[in-house]
Amino acid sequence: MRFLIATLFFCFSATLLAQEQCGSDALMMGMPRSQRMMPPPEIDLDTAEVIVVPVVFHIVHKGEAIGEGTNISDEQIQSCVTALNEDFRKIEGTNGDGLGVDTKIEFCLASRSPDNLPTTGIVRHDGSDLVYEQTFSGQYQVVTYMEDGVTSSGQFSGTLQGIPATWMKQELGCWDTEKYFNMWIVSEIDGNNGGGGIQGFSYVGHTPSNCFAGPVQLYNVTGTTGNIKTGNLNKTTSHEIGHAFNLYHTFGFGGGTCTETNCETQGDQVCDTPPTSANQSCNPNFASCPDAQLENYMDYTPQSCRNTFTQGQAERMREELWTQLNGFTQSLGCVPVVDVDGGISSMAISNPNCETAFDVTISIANFGIQELTNPTITLSNGSSQTSVDLDVTLTGGETATIILPFSALASSTIEAEVIFEQAESFVSNNQSEAEFVYVEGNVLTIELSPDVWSNELDWELLDEQGEIVASGGDYPVFSQDSTFVDEVCLFGGCYTFSLYDSNGDGMCSFDLDDDGSCDAFYDAFLRLTLNSEVIFEIVDAQDMDFGSVLNFDFCDEVVDCVGDVNGDNIVSVDDILIMLTNIGCVSLGAPCEGDLNGDGTTDVNDLNEVLAHYGSTCSGLVLLEENTPPVLEQMPVMSIAKSSQNRMGFYDLSGRWIGNDRERLRQGIYILVELKDGDIVQSKVFIQ
Repeated sequence: MRFLIATLFFCFSATLLAQEQCGSDALMMGMPRSQRMMPPPEIDLDTAEVIVVPVVFHIVHKGEAIGEGTNISDEQIQSCVTALNEDFRKIEGTNGDGLGVDTKIEFCLASRSPDNLPTTGIVRHDGSDLVYEQTFSGQYQVVTYMEDGVTSSGQFSGTLQGIPATWMKQELGCWDTEKYFNMWIVSEIDGNNGGGGIQGFSYVGHTPSNCFAGPVQLYNVTGTTGNIKTGNLNKTTSHEIGHAFNLYHTFGFGGGTCTETNCETQGDQVCDTPPTSANQSCNPNFASCPDAQLENYMDYTPQSCRNTFTQGQAERMREELWTQLNGFTQSLGCVPVVDVDGGISSMAISNPNCETAFDVTISIANFGIQELTNPTITLSNGSSQTSVDLDVTLTGGETATIILPFSALASSTIEAEVIFEQAESFVSNNQSEAEFVYVEGNVLTIELSPDVWSNELDWELLDEQGEIVASGGDYPVFSQDSTFVDEVCLFGGCYTFSLYDSNGDGMCSFDLDDDGSCDAFYDAFLRLTLNSEVIFEIVDAQDMDFGSVLNFDFCDEVVDCVGDVNGDNIVSVDDILIMLTNIGCVSLGAPCEGDLNGDGTTDVNDLNEVLAHYGSTCSGLVLLEENTPPVLEQMPVMSIAKSSQNRMGFYDLSGRWIGNDRERLRQGIYILVELKDGDIVQSKVFIQ
């Protein structure tokens, strides 16, 4: 009789080093424990057949480019599969080489989709638009993946700390669970922002034909390279898959004890794992029970000492695979569609973009068996084209992520093609495309060099409605010698940049006398630059100990220059020539150059706009007469936020900081203010 455990097993991080704890493992359906699982038959692992499990990874990201943030790279996923095989096969000389046995269970990234098409076994889902609504006990609640991630609780379970993982899986869709093992990689669990707390969870035992199946875990505990937490060795993945293959914690249910009267029905129901309660240390002096096996993957000990599946655990997992997951043994998921096949597995461009030069991220893959070498990648948008020859070799199933520069003067479809030296049997996956969306705007560059405790820092950029425009942080601890750079396109409006420190001492490493002035900050700094103009920075010791939060408000104004067709900030004869060349153009999909009024054609009305503004520039401010009455007596500028730094720049008439770049101001009246030691020392009115 098949018994399904109804609850989830959760893994928690109790410390910075991702020391795990699990809970809720005593909640089970109402069958007596003796009916849950009979002991599996003994297996000779020396002669046992290797079971190969085809895995598909569902990466549910927050809209980042591939390889950034929660949208982890193909290479990071591949390192996860490599580490899994080291653990389950007990590969000599690796982190999986320990006291245990070779389980004769292997994992492969699926190379054939359910539709018999080539695949990398990696599926990317943009979770930024996932919204879940529920009414529970009369309380209406809306949660979003973007803000809350997922919750380990089920649907209709009271106040949720994220969208239910079961709902997410159904919404996004899984691959055939009788032929593929589905893994779900998420941004955060139960509101932990990818940090401490729950690291992953899984049903105990697999459920064929049910999308609920498959472990869920954080992006930064997946794999051994890439966007991972310091010291991560992929043991969370091995632990959760152990649960999915019907293993309990070594201490069983309710915390465990140091004695068992029946090893087949008590503890973890595996007789060669010693009785124990939960352990938190690799040091045997701190073991919870005299014979505790601290090296077991299914305990809570740190990742550095976990390297063991026992014979009994291996037999139990293999029994689960043979009886409940026999479809894996017959699946073609690990068999490539053809022997010689390479192509593009993914392609992405950061949008919208306010720069005409940008990066195109392309992942190329060997979908076949035979080695592929020296690919050529060609990018084109119809009006321009570039090709790059790469000295790259891909073995079967391997991928490589390439970042190539490209430029376009307007929004367009960017097409990519890859051609290898070898003649391929399947060519339909050699092409891909992505949309480049150009919007006139300004580039905000955020440069952050943290102190020693860099893991305590997070930042957000909020617009006037309080919506998050961009965010970052949770840097690896001891990153004091690194500088993290992020760029954000802004399209007009006012913003608040907030830098948070969870310890409440800013970017100060040591304030020895606790006087608010930093004694050691390891050359930490924060610099905000708008279109190459520094608008805010902190570099001095007295500014480092800013407490729990540092806020900076600023406004970004986008210049709209009527008649400047070629974007050189002046309406000249060059713009007239472009107009004359394009008169009569009718848009048939691509926009007409010179269509200033957006009616789909370039005609005499557009030409008249150029002629009317001929000779004007997109910048240039005229100083009013010197006897202009003092600004502070005439204009409502008393709301100007004073700053401890010395600077000169422009404010609008409501007192909002605009910047100090004259060439990027719209037409209107502005106040030029000079601040010194936090006081306004002079101000003048300018008109554009």
